[in-house]
Amino acid sequence: MRMIVNDHNNKFINILFCISCGCLYDWQCGNSPYTRCRTNKTVVDSYDNRIDIDKINGRLFFTLQYPDEFEKRIVSIPIDGSIDGYDVISHSTLYGQSTYQIIQGLVQYVGPISKSMVVNRSVRIAGTTYNIFFSNNTFGTELTWTSSSDIIFDEINNIQWTCWPYVNYIYRGKIGENLNLATKIYVGNVVSIRKNNTSLLIQDQLGAIRQGDSNSEVKPIGLLPILFEDANLGTFDFDSNRIFFTNKYEKKIYQITLNSDGPKKVILDNGFVPTFFKYHNDWLYYQQGGKILRVSVKGDNNPQVLFDSASTEGHCICAQGFTGKSCNQCDSSNNIISWVNGTPRCIPLGSDKNPLTCDYNYQCSPYNVKVCKEIVLSGGNKGCST
Repeated sequence: MRMIVNDHNNKFINILFCISCGCLYDWQCGNSPYTRCRTNKTVVDSYDNRIDIDKINGRLFFTLQYPDEFEKRIVSIPIDGSIDGYDVISHSTLYGQSTYQIIQGLVQYVGPISKSMVVNRSVRIAGTTYNIFFSNNTFGTELTWTSSSDIIFDEINNIQWTCWPYVNYIYRGKIGENLNLATKIYVGNVVSIRKNNTSLLIQDQLGAIRQGDSNSEVKPIGLLPILFEDANLGTFDFDSNRIFFTNKYEKKIYQITLNSDGPKKVILDNGFVPTFFKYHNDWLYYQQGGKILRVSVKGDNNPQVLFDSASTEGHCICAQGFTGKSCNQCDSSNNIISWVNGTPRCIPLGSDKNPLTCDYNYQCSPYNVKVCKEIVLSGGNKGCST
């Protein structure tokens, strides 16, 4: 709501009563054109994209796309939701879509030390794969493919646990390392894993959650003790003594307390069951229909919307590829800055020293040999080609 008043010198003053603050124009974001005000956006919650939480810095990560940008972005908001539109951070612009790969979005955030991420991409013929997408916009080792997987990271000790249902193994190795170099620690029909201190909570294909050891040598999953089981178990998460889980057919999220004979408690019952959620500090976080939501495990069964694609309230964010508090950082040794209609974007260079996407012929080398044109079967992305 905006009200115009007149001061004693007959000059009009705009007084803004901020009911839900947000930007309207780029100049309100501090360093235009490197900062931009965005009102149209879409939370990309399909393609098995997931949310994740940086518990150290209190940030909630997800995939977002703007209608005038070809590439999707991985962004974060405060764990309690965006308050005023000035707290949305762009962490990666997902450059690199080509004839052979479609980059879909976030699977997992590795952590605040490396700031690396695991992204979901579809490779033509091969299908869905999961890769480390490093903070310098380059792909690392291909981790798994064909089926969804869970990966747990310990950045301090450089350890990665990978649950790969396609091959029915759980691996322990170094972060970003090819699984051929990792150690198999559990074998059997596995769906997903979570880590609780030194324990691994392992969901098998029969609906049981079993307790294993994160430092184990290779063992059959079927011999591990069962903590909880439900034949229609969907997905789960936990805290120290509670398991939160979905039932595939009842469309509810439940809570059970371990080592207790008490009944299961309904946490969410609104006719929708998320395929994935994350627990943090008495809240379950999930995405639904273009929204990022959370629901309290204390039992009010009333989800809170933290970010909504349908909202027209603007938020500030760095122009594509730029970082830093003023959104003007772009490493010139590994990127180019391309200007289109007064708006810049920081585009990483590929192994051939050409940008991963381009806007003009002069950005391509060798000059007059390669030109900037639409990549075949890329969905409209442009690249340097002969």
